[in-house]
Amino acid sequence: MPYSCLRSRVLVSLVLLGVAPMAAAIDVFAAGDVAQCSGAAASSDAAQTAKLIPDGATVLVLGDTTYPLADAETIAACYEPTWGRFRANTFAVPGNHDYVDGSTHDFRAYFGARNPQRTWFRAQVGDWWVIGLDSNVSGSALARQQRWLERELHAIAGDGKCIVALWHHALFSTGLHKGDGARMKPAWRALDAAGADLVLSGHEHFYESFEPQDADGKPRANGIREFVVGTGGAHLVDISLSSRHRAYGRVHGVLELKLDADRYSFAFKTVDGDVRDQGSASCRRSVHAGTTG
Repeated sequence: MPYSCLRSRVLVSLVLLGVAPMAAAIDVFAAGDVAQCSGAAASSDAAQTAKLIPDGATVLVLGDTTYPLADAETIAACYEPTWGRFRANTFAVPGNHDYVDGSTHDFRAYFGARNPQRTWFRAQVGDWWVIGLDSNVSGSALARQQRWLERELHAIAGDGKCIVALWHHALFSTGLHKGDGARMKPAWRALDAAGADLVLSGHEHFYESFEPQDADGKPRANGIREFVVGTGGAHLVDISLSSRHRAYGRVHGVLELKLDADRYSFAFKTVDGDVRDQGSASCRRSVHAGTTG
């Protein structure tokens, strides 16, 4: 029997049994600190990183979409001609440059509010949950976001779907902005307890990755793996102050994630055509846990 016919029969059987078939693996591309245009957008570094992303791909923007500020005029002049072609399939969280006079109005108007009153969300991408958080908020807003996160994680407990979270200010980094994401430690702890696999951030204008760790930065094989991908096109002005990371690169590029139902693989691809970092692992919420690469 041809494979296509066999697959169709299997899918029909699963539906009749009330079992939802798993979605196909999906490619996701991530970076933050994207559009900075001192001249024509077409000649910007954001235009070069955009060439690394296929049309129709799902894109995760890790904050600081446009420089110097993400007002409507700058978004239209610098982001729209470069990464704008991915907007329909983009999930974005705000960075500090996405706040204009204390408001994310223009940022939310451009990307479409996942929730009209909030800058945090949960969405399904393939067989994964994508959870976006706002690392700029503090005080009562931060507490409200944390309560929302804990409710959402409780709602999806036991469903077996893998989890990737994103926010702008990295909890862990080795650069000049080390410590800027400290307020996100409770979020990390909640995600860790729920079995999340990945946290993606920007803010530092370089790339680095870490081996799985706990909320205190201690290595742990079944912890969360963090990526700092502030390489979407803004000037690479930051430096690493230690070698605690797994990999480091001060070069523009994007992180490609292949998200399957029970595992993921990653590769940091640069505008020079290099792959600076890569690996794979099983999801913590799957029954076949293990890491390679």
